[in-house]
Amino acid sequence: MVASSSEGRPGVQPLARADIAMAIAASYRRRVGGEIASVGAEGSSLDIEQALMASSSVILCHDGAADPRFIFANNAATVVWRMGIEYLVGMPSRLSAPPEMQAERAQALAQAATDGVLLGYSGERVAADGSRFMIIDATLWTVDLPEGGFGQAVRFDTWHALPGPG
Repeated sequence: MVASSSEGRPGVQPLARADIAMAIAASYRRRVGGEIASVGAEGSSLDIEQALMASSSVILCHDGAADPRFIFANNAATVVWRMGIEYLVGMPSRLSAPPEMQAERAQALAQAATDGVLLGYSGERVAADGSRFMIIDATLWTVDLPEGGFGQAVRFDTWHALPGPG
């Protein structure tokens, strides 16, 4: 369920965010193997949401629209992208990559959609302040969304700043 935040940007209500977190964790278990959240399969959706939000791994998920928008971002993602959740969630996910890298990003997402998962992905990204960084050894996977359809999520632990503005 998507709602507008006080700034007029799309945001995800807490119950919907917990449902999305549960879908991220279940899809990770099915497509990648193992647990993405330390609470395991028996945890409640709220437990899983809290574990994903607090994870030191960057975790993002976008919907399956023609121009996908982020529907989940954890606290680590807000640090790396240098913007609050209220701005990151609802943003077209293509804007997370610099314009000249969007075709390469789209190819990786297409491969992850075809195979269900893509391991070891690396790619250049751009933060809100224009600074650029490289994500290293990311995992991309297809997420079965709670309201039907498919989205895609990414998890990574390693990134480094690139020279340039910011």
